[in-house]
Amino acid sequence: MNISKLMEKAKALQIDPIEVYIQKSEKQSIEVFAQKVDALTIAQSGGMAIRGIYNGKMGYCFVEEDSDDNIDTCLQMLMENAKSLELDEPSFIYAGDNEYPSVEVTENQLVNVDASEKIAYLKEVESKLAQSDPRIVQVMGSLMETQQVQTQIYNSLGMDLHKQESYTVFYSSVLAQENNDNKSAYEIKVMHSFDECPIDEYVEKLKEKVCSKLNATQVKTGKYKVILKNNAMSSLLGAFTGLFDGEQVYKGISKLKDKMNEMIFDEKITILDDPLKKDGINSTPFDDEGVTSYTKTVVENGVLKLFLHNQKSAAQMNTTSTGNGFKSGYASSVGIHPTNFYIQPSDVSFDALVEQMDCGLIIDEINGLHAGLNPITTDFSLQAAGYYVENGKIVKPVNLITVAGNFLEMMKEVEVVGSDLEDALSSASAPSILFTSLSISGE
Repeated sequence: MNISKLMEKAKALQIDPIEVYIQKSEKQSIEVFAQKVDALTIAQSGGMAIRGIYNGKMGYCFVEEDSDDNIDTCLQMLMENAKSLELDEPSFIYAGDNEYPSVEVTENQLVNVDASEKIAYLKEVESKLAQSDPRIVQVMGSLMETQQVQTQIYNSLGMDLHKQESYTVFYSSVLAQENNDNKSAYEIKVMHSFDECPIDEYVEKLKEKVCSKLNATQVKTGKYKVILKNNAMSSLLGAFTGLFDGEQVYKGISKLKDKMNEMIFDEKITILDDPLKKDGINSTPFDDEGVTSYTKTVVENGVLKLFLHNQKSAAQMNTTSTGNGFKSGYASSVGIHPTNFYIQPSDVSFDALVEQMDCGLIIDEINGLHAGLNPITTDFSLQAAGYYVENGKIVKPVNLITVAGNFLEMMKEVEVVGSDLEDALSSASAPSILFTSLSISGE
């Protein structure tokens, strides 16, 4: 679509300012099962979102086909949309910043790798997993997905921004069996090349993960010292990022609404939101409103320092956007989302955490996040599994337990923060953390 022509026509119709957001993606997905290609898909998607202020209200229009023939129709749809709005809310289109940061990204070499090489890699992983241990009775699937996303933002105030992102995700899942006990496990890797995920190392890690869970038992109900392993801690943190959402704070939904500059967590907890993190899964030089990205300390040594904002919530709370205005897709409105949101790690290894705990539980699997927690009160009660520790050593696997508590209270009971921070596929990640006491329901 001729953007200049669109903007000229918009101005003549008194739609001013106006913004065009274009997002296009291409995804290749390959799945192998039983040494055969179970699925190979190449999909292209995307479209254009146009928004503009008409009679003081923000109107929207979304189209997949960005032909010049659609300009008049789009502008009419935008005007009708603006006329139908009844809420009196602030409307903003951002003019842009003078400078934008660069983000250090490792080149994704797998974008240009032929599908046949990826298939061979997946088949080798599957074959080696199947042969790695007699207790592994099935490799349930191996998948590699590469996605490239291009984003452009233009507006009549002079903004002209472009970015391109690319990532490759690989995972396998397996089923193990022993003494009529069945356990499944998977391992996800974000990769830029095959060298970043040596097959033998990957197979050994996944084999150990699934086989170590076999013949698990319950523990007695009670209070235990608990290590929430990095993957479980990341999932729990991700479920409560709404606490720092400026719009939820403005609406009085967040429990942190009156806690700015107060101690909300243990002093060992520092949380950053870092859109400039090297190879971060959500790293970006600007948000979907064109606001420049910068690294933010949200919680510092337990003290709440910042809420995350887009343009709208920032205006409502008389502050400035933190560059966290993002869409979930080109045809969605701008919400508030963290980027690479993580708890700062220490230099204490996971093994040292286990030794320091002495006796207690490691929880590396939690389920029921959507049904088992309340994001408003921050209470949670989740099905869990992991390992029982005695005298600083893992002695047996544990399952069929429930871990319960209150997130805000739990985060004040931190004994040690670990060093094993790993980027998660979601926006939130955390190292393993040893807590002084959590409620466990078992036998």
